Amino acid sequence: MERPSHVHELLERVTGVLPVSDEDLIYKGIAAGVSERIIALTKARSRLEEKYHSVEELEHRIQTVGISPDDHTLYTDLLEWRAIKHELTELLQIFEAL
Repeated sequence: MERPSHVHELLERVTGVLPVSDEDLIYKGIAAGVSERIIALTKARSRLEEKYHSVEELEHRIQTVGISPDDHTLYTDLLEWRAIKHELTELLQIFEAL
C-alpha cells in the first residue's frame, strides 16, 4: 500500500531531523494508538465493573431477572463488556508483538 505523498514527505522530514528510522516512528505510532485504546477500554470496563462487579454477575442477573422489553440496558451492557474483553485481548496481543 502506497502512502499519500504528504505523509511520505513528512516522514522523510522527521527522520531527517530525529535520530530514528521511519520504521521506528511507525512502531511508536502504532504503540501510542494501541495504548490509548487500551486505556479507553480499561476505563469503560471499570465503569461496568463498578456497576455490575463482574461479567459473570451481569450474566447471572440477566438470567434471573431477564431483559425488560422496555429497557435493554442489561443486555447492551453485556454486549459492550464482551466487546471490550475481545478488543482488549486483540490489542494486548498486538502490543506484545511490537
